[in-house]
Amino acid sequence: MPEEKFNFTKAYEEVEGINEWFQQEDINLDMALQKYEKGMELIAKCKERLKEVENKFEEIKKKYSIEE
Repeated sequence: MPEEKFNFTKAYEEVEGINEWFQQEDINLDMALQKYEKGMELIAKCKERLKEVENKFEEIKKKYSIEE
């Protein structure tokens, strides 16, 4: 089964949800560790995707730049 394509918006929203969860007063430590790990995983994937987009942007910019 092929790996599902990374959805940046969905991952970002999930990180926001995790952040909101940590704002509550009563936190289960085991659940907190799981959510923290999941959040860090999502953040790493988001950073990776942003870097890919930045590289593609620079590639397009160079391709279509007009030299003076």
